[in-house]
Amino acid sequence: MRKTHKSLFISGLAVASYVSSASTVADELADLSLEELSGVPIVESAKKSQNLFDTPASAFVFDEEAIQNLPVDSIPEMLRYAPGVHMTRASNGIWGLAVRGMNSRFLGRTQFTVDDQNLYGTVFAGLYGAQHDLFLDDVASVEVVYGPGGGLWGVNANNGQVNVIMKSAFETEGNVLRTQIGTEQNSVAGRVGWAIGEKSAIRVFAKATHRKASESDLFEDDWDIYRTGVQFDTRPSTSDLFTISAEAYKSDLGFANNSADLSTGNYGLSVGEELHQGFNAQTKWTHQTDSESGFTVRSWLGYTELRAAYGNYNYSIWGLESRMRKKISDKQRLTITTTASVDQAELLDSVNIIFQPDYDEHSYNANAGAEYTYSLIPDKREISAGLSSQYDSYSDEVEILPSFRVMERLNEKTRIWFSYSKSTRSVPNGLNDFSYFVYYGLPMETVQIPTPLGNIPVSTQIVAAIEGGNMQNEQQNSYEIGFRHQFSDTSNLTLNTFYYVYRDLLGATDAPIEPVLTVPNPYLLTPSYVENSAEGEAYGFELSWDAALSKKFEVKLNYAFLQDSFQAILSGVENPAYILFQLGDVKNLDNNAPEHSASAWLLTNLSEEWQFDLGLRATSSYTNPEFKQPSIFQSDARLSWNPNDTLRLSLVGRNLLDPRTDESHLRHNIGFGTEQARELSVELRYEF
Repeated sequence: MRKTHKSLFISGLAVASYVSSASTVADELADLSLEELSGVPIVESAKKSQNLFDTPASAFVFDEEAIQNLPVDSIPEMLRYAPGVHMTRASNGIWGLAVRGMNSRFLGRTQFTVDDQNLYGTVFAGLYGAQHDLFLDDVASVEVVYGPGGGLWGVNANNGQVNVIMKSAFETEGNVLRTQIGTEQNSVAGRVGWAIGEKSAIRVFAKATHRKASESDLFEDDWDIYRTGVQFDTRPSTSDLFTISAEAYKSDLGFANNSADLSTGNYGLSVGEELHQGFNAQTKWTHQTDSESGFTVRSWLGYTELRAAYGNYNYSIWGLESRMRKKISDKQRLTITTTASVDQAELLDSVNIIFQPDYDEHSYNANAGAEYTYSLIPDKREISAGLSSQYDSYSDEVEILPSFRVMERLNEKTRIWFSYSKSTRSVPNGLNDFSYFVYYGLPMETVQIPTPLGNIPVSTQIVAAIEGGNMQNEQQNSYEIGFRHQFSDTSNLTLNTFYYVYRDLLGATDAPIEPVLTVPNPYLLTPSYVENSAEGEAYGFELSWDAALSKKFEVKLNYAFLQDSFQAILSGVENPAYILFQLGDVKNLDNNAPEHSASAWLLTNLSEEWQFDLGLRATSSYTNPEFKQPSIFQSDARLSWNPNDTLRLSLVGRNLLDPRTDESHLRHNIGFGTEQARELSVELRYEF
């Protein structure tokens, strides 16, 4: 299945790896740091830093003020307040992340990165809680970029990109202690940062969190997470920044799932633990010649291992990326990105899943992308054309992904843009190389199966996914129109509209029921064959308004609308029963995210020492044949006392409007969902 026609792609990659010659730093930049050159807030929608207001892409940014003051204690909870982002917490440590629909813990279509390092799991295309349990005091901003970002984000950023930007070590000199004592969660975290001479700085942090079991009558999903890391930054010159960073984490999560044994026909509830641990490390060299030109070279190394009933694996990756941003003239700019990585996944059989024999394989991935921007009318109208080429050895496919964008500056306070992008999502290697996956076993009314030896009673049904052949990468075309208007220096309005077309979505189709009678507990097997079996479309919009109504009162309001539909594309099958395969989720793809969602954040400075933050969030109910997710209307609040610049004491309440919030209908049957309880906590932050 794996071919070797890589030479053409590698040749193109070499051509795209253009490295600009070093140039003299302008005199006016001599006293500016790289952080000051980048501007705040920024997004990296085209792999280059850019002011949010002038970005020709839909984006939403949580700045440092939002990160510190929103009444949340994690990045996933923070993302609930971004328009068009759907977060579900099925139980402790189990999150579903969706931008513009298609929510799932596994087989997600949204990419999550920390300082450009991708945490999207290529084994099962999932995001684990321990990976994004970051120390929030060291986070500079959290960016949500909607859509595939012009193809330059690379594979798997189909519906959106969440990028967490960490502060440099220069910005975190000093010591911080942070503790939380609450009804549901207790944590302690600390950071020590110091300068090394005049050109270098380093920080070290550690964090430990214990979360109590949430509401469940079947099992306890208590969760312990430990994380530690270090970052070193040095500036050899005013135009260069060199960074070395590393983190290690460990997660122990209570877990339960339905299990079944095809060799015996036995089934039952399996209660145990999901153990997840690993480390990430990267080096990055950034050279800035001026505010619009420079390059970055980054290398990274990662390792993670998972031990759970639904899957065991060991996964390691190494990669190298180069980025060049060049101002060719007053009217022309060029951005070039090249990436190459190799990973090794050792997939191990478990209670629920059996992989192909002796599976232990390397995968090679490469990406080359370029975007050319031309100012048709300086400071008024510009166009961008991009082209990205992606190769992965699992599918052995070379994907050519074009993009096109137009930005119009109607006046100093108004921007409109149009964009088109094509993107792809690679087949997760855990899905590409499994033999079968058992969803669950369940009792049924006894039936008599006739055989030559007489009738055999059967009272068990087992549902299992079976690898259905050569799977191909998914395809997507995205269209977007956006509008931004600045009413004043303290009031902004953004409207994003989009239309997506999906092709070759991975799914599972039901096959005829097969009686299995030669085992101790005979059963009826319901097989679902996994293949590219669906297509669909989605459209909607996001509306965001923020304003400082006075020196003491600020408000941010967001609303999003989503409509999508999907259908089977199986040939030769009349009225096929299409079921999306979400790695254990036997759910229809339609209606798996809310049609309406809204959020509000109100910040009130009661006095010089007291501050009150109130968050409101709501999602409409949605129903498909498998489940009904109730509507949610919840509130989070924080009351803070700041007697001086170094001490803050806060009373935080979450899920205040409903004592138990049910988000357990996340489309996955790998484990049981639970209900999240109302919680209160006292948080202390001390800087010294």
